[in-house]
Order: sequence, then C-alpha cells, then structure tokens
Amino acid sequence: MAPSSPSAASGIVGGADAAVDDWCERDARRVFMAVDRDVIDSTRSVRAVIVEQLLTGAGASRDLLNACGVLGRIIAARSGSPTLAALSIDGAREALGPSGNAGGAWLFPARAAVAEAYAATRAEMTRAEGLGRWEYPSCAVPLHEGIVAVAAGYPEDDVDALVAWASRVASAAAMAGVRRVVVSGSAAARAALADALNMAGIELLPSYAPVPRSGRETR
Repeated sequence: MAPSSPSAASGIVGGADAAVDDWCERDARRVFMAVDRDVIDSTRSVRAVIVEQLLTGAGASRDLLNACGVLGRIIAARSGSPTLAALSIDGAREALGPSGNAGGAWLFPARAAVAEAYAATRAEMTRAEGLGRWEYPSCAVPLHEGIVAVAAGYPEDDVDALVAWASRVASAAAMAGVRRVVVSGSAAARAALADALNMAGIELLPSYAPVPRSGRETR
C-alpha cells in the first residue's frame, strides 16, 4: 500500500490546494485596499510552499521561515499593505486548523519572518527611491544652453556607489548635450563627479553668472 501524502494525512479536504484557497479567501476578507487582493493572488505559489511545509509537521524549519520571508518581500514589492503582511500568517493558521502542524510553535517565528522581510524590503525600496532623485536629470537645473548646475548630494558612505553615480550623471549629461557643469555638494561627491565629467569631455565650471544683456557669457 502506497504511503499517503502529507496533504491527505492532514485531513484537509482537497489537500494543500484547498488550504491555499481558504488562506487566500481569509486574507481577502481582512484587507481594505484593492491592491491587496491582487497581491494575494500573486503570492499563491509561495503560499503553497508554506502550506506544504506546515503539513509535513517540520515546525519552524529554515525552509518554512525562508518561504515566509519570500511572502513578506513579495507583499512589500507589490505595494501590499502592512495589514496584509501582519495578518497573513494568521490566515494560514486558520485555514489549516488542527491539521498538520497548524497549532505548533511555528506561528510566532513565521509571523516575524513575514513582518521583518516586509519591513526590510520597504526600507530598501524607500532608499532606492531616494537615491533615484540624485540621478540625472533630477539632480540638475538648466542654467543656459549647454550649461547645467548639478546638486551632488548622493550619499558618500559607499565609495564605489558614489563613483558609479558620478559616471551615470556624467554620461547622461553628455548624451543630453551638456558642455559645462557647475557643481554644488559634498567634497567627495564633487571630486567623483569632477573625474567623471572630465572623462565625458564636460568642463567643470568653478562658478556661473547669468548671461548679460549684451549677449556675452560671463563666468
């Protein structure tokens, strides 16, 4: 006689797929944002992994917590709400009921794994959005034809990242037809940008004054 599968042994009618359906429906009833319902649908695969892990009775295993972390990251990356991230694991517990490992000590670690992954991903997204504001042309203000002012405020705690940023700004400025640049910002950012501008054939101006009425440009 062939051994029964974890899903069959658990007593859940329809097995893991039914548990995932139930879990998704419970989460959908808890949330208020329309985007959360789309997020729930997009996480069915990782939810199936979590359910299968729980049905094996392995407890708070590394595989289970890794899958919960993936769930948290997906919810964050797809702009799901903190409510969905905070309550989703409760939906899994309720969907499984007394079956498999649903009542075990996995609950609190699983909740924490989802919440921590969600928070970390949101922080990374916020940081990336902030850094994106220092990219060209967001960091530049046109002064005159072929001349721009660049705010060099890119964080300088990572030298390699700072050099890469300067290279991107200089390349984008050159492609936009910029010939001269005046820079304001931290010493490290100005130095990195000066090197990158030189490599791109763009002149770095020590200062800039508006073009006088005579049409002659002063510097």
